[in-house]
Amino acid sequence: MTSLLDRICSLFRGKPRLSPAELQAAFRSYYKEFRALLTANNNALELMAEMEEALTVGHPFGMAFVRGNCTALSVNIYKMTHHLTRMAEGKYAELEQPFLRISRELEQIIASRPVNTEGAAILSMAEVDVSKVDQVGEKMANLGEVRNRVGLRTPDGFVITATAARSFIKVNDLQVEINRRLKGLELDNLEALYTVSAGIQGLIASAPLPAELQETILAHYQQLATDTEPEPLVALRSSALGEDSSNVSFAGQYRTQLNVGREIDQVYKEIVAGKYKSQAIVYRQQRGFRHQDVHMCVGCLRMVDAAVSGVLYSRAPDDPRSTFVIIQAAPGLASNVVDGSAATEQFLVSRAMPHVILDQQAAAEKEGGESLQTLTAAQAAELAVIGVRLEEHFGAPQDIEWSIDQAGLCYILQSRPLGRAASDTVSFEEPSAPLEPGQTAEELPAPLLSDGVCASRGVACGPVFTVRSSLDLLRFPKGAVLLVETPYPDWASLLDRASAVISETGQIAAHLATVAREFGVPAIFGMKQALATLENDSVITVDATAGKVYSGRVEPLLALASARPNLMAGSPVYKILLEAMKHIAPLHLTDPTSPYFRPESCRTLHDITRFCHEKAMVEMFTFGERYGFDDKAAKQLVVDVPSQWWVIDLDNGFCPDFDPDSRYVQLDHIASLPMLAIWQGMMAFSWAGPPPVSLRGFGSIIFQSTRNTNIDPAVRSALSAKNYFLVSKNFCNLSVRLGYHFAMVEAYLSDLLTESYVSFNFKGGAADDRRKVARIQLLAEILEQFSFRVERKGDSLTARIEKRPVEFLVERLKILGYLTVHARQIDMVMDNHHLIRQYKEKFSTEIKTMLETPEGVMP
Repeated sequence: MTSLLDRICSLFRGKPRLSPAELQAAFRSYYKEFRALLTANNNALELMAEMEEALTVGHPFGMAFVRGNCTALSVNIYKMTHHLTRMAEGKYAELEQPFLRISRELEQIIASRPVNTEGAAILSMAEVDVSKVDQVGEKMANLGEVRNRVGLRTPDGFVITATAARSFIKVNDLQVEINRRLKGLELDNLEALYTVSAGIQGLIASAPLPAELQETILAHYQQLATDTEPEPLVALRSSALGEDSSNVSFAGQYRTQLNVGREIDQVYKEIVAGKYKSQAIVYRQQRGFRHQDVHMCVGCLRMVDAAVSGVLYSRAPDDPRSTFVIIQAAPGLASNVVDGSAATEQFLVSRAMPHVILDQQAAAEKEGGESLQTLTAAQAAELAVIGVRLEEHFGAPQDIEWSIDQAGLCYILQSRPLGRAASDTVSFEEPSAPLEPGQTAEELPAPLLSDGVCASRGVACGPVFTVRSSLDLLRFPKGAVLLVETPYPDWASLLDRASAVISETGQIAAHLATVAREFGVPAIFGMKQALATLENDSVITVDATAGKVYSGRVEPLLALASARPNLMAGSPVYKILLEAMKHIAPLHLTDPTSPYFRPESCRTLHDITRFCHEKAMVEMFTFGERYGFDDKAAKQLVVDVPSQWWVIDLDNGFCPDFDPDSRYVQLDHIASLPMLAIWQGMMAFSWAGPPPVSLRGFGSIIFQSTRNTNIDPAVRSALSAKNYFLVSKNFCNLSVRLGYHFAMVEAYLSDLLTESYVSFNFKGGAADDRRKVARIQLLAEILEQFSFRVERKGDSLTARIEKRPVEFLVERLKILGYLTVHARQIDMVMDNHHLIRQYKEKFSTEIKTMLETPEGVMP
């Protein structure tokens, strides 16, 4: 019997001369490093894909996501360089330099902070305009602009600046503790969110103000006093950095306190603490703002003794070309309008002189049934002039809060950009959208409720969930329709979970309506009898554009539903990830044969992964050459097929009873699960042979062969090598050339999802580029049907699936085996659209049959 030494030596010859045990140990060590490198590579590619998806899908993410993924990515790529260096015995140690350089660049991007503009702790409103935005926030900067540049009337007062807020937080050393409490907070856990929010707010509100700041605040407050009003009442209004910027309103998310007297210093702390209100935390996450970058400035404005107040839109919120302004007015303070609690009167007033009232909708009545008019025609015209004037000054439609005092003087309290509606959905009352075949608008079911106010356009469906208290709020399920009596701003923390909003009261100027439009959440306000009509858990369809509610799912309407907007796009956190991805995702090393395919050419982390993966494959597959490994180690597969297939056992890929001295291996001696799956797919259906090729197609073969010797079978090249399976029990790498195309399938199957993957590369063909690309498109469409992530570039295709159960991946390997065989030479007819459809149908049908047929029962 042949000794173990003889068997080992039959596989290896030449240098270095090691004992059989040493040779086997060397191979196992190589294979261990190789597998570890592939695992790190798969993890790295998955992290890159996750980060790229975050930029496009629009799901909210914070700096924890950016920092965590960048760190995990760096760790995995470091592991790749480490394992490759060990495999190559130090040959690629120079990879450390580009890795360290790119890592430093990423650290600088992630650690970047906006430059804080330092200045006085307090500025009077006479000193404020948009040039002071970094000190006083957008809300107060805009109000200062209205006062000092446009020349309109605003309340007297002052702003406690971002410098003061930073000083207050720093002196009390609060930020570390705040960050600790926020770390790991899951916003889906509403109970934890409210607990953390309340704790942080209490921490800030109970901290002492620096004595100098307290004295300065009180001194400026005293300057507002008059002989008739020695202790004036003031309104303290949040003006955080980023608040009231374009389409990021933070409407109602922070705190405002009215009718404040000498207790202004304590109320100031509560306004600062309002930065961490639960809905503000959620809003910042949804809109991509870092907590530490948002500093709370506070406006301190003399109260207006308001006779009537309200909100003015210089254009309709869903039509930037509207020819009228919209005015919502109610007796008393503007806060009653924006929090949705007041019944308002609506005016549509022409933007053109003489600013006539085009439409008027009364919301209240006097005793005796007469309509209660809040504004005269002259006052409505004055507000229209103000709206047009502020829009012209700021260069965009404006959302304006105003009050008219007892003397009839109009004060501007706020002017911010009018956020555009995120949803463009139209209802059947505007029949520009197609109905289902044969259906008319009259055939829709009768609505449960109608005549509501469209606060945010769109269509949605979900179970009803009524919120009346904080306890209800904590139990609100994702995807439900939020049903409330009054559209308070506090409900905004649920907008990321709600499919739609219905409120019995309120109008389009309420803060909750503003945020719903930003988030693209359909909302109907002023829907009378909603609480009495709609039952919890009942499924309804909300057509907010038409102001109607239907029972059940109304599919023709739901077909018109718009996708939610990408709220992250353009945000500070989004920009940080976008900048980081410039050092991560681009791939410059694409050609392993290029003289520039070397460590110093790596400009991104993706380049390093590509380099490591390619060189690891080379190191693994040239192991035999370095240790005297010859072709006799490859066993020819004994199968009744015309082409020849060779198998190299890397580690336990053959059954224990296989004779290692044999030059051949039977299929029943193969123990590699991924190889068997691939082979089953390859043999599931007999190949029908090449398609009939026209004279033009045959000429293309001849022409392409003269251009590229890699596809000429008579010329030895990388693409005309033998077809090899490199296998272990759970690993397989198949490099195959059938006809004029090259394919590679690689898989590792593990009970650990993080290690499992299947990848597929396909390239080449004898047809012209247009037809080769058409074949790639066909393959991509088939693979995408089965959950592969596909990338196409010219006549090459890469497809991957990771982190799925073994059974799932085995089926995908069968699909790849099938396509590897049956896609050969069809590029010659890919200029025939009929044949393209025919092949797609054939592939889809046979793959489905293969997957549904028990193993061993195939025709």
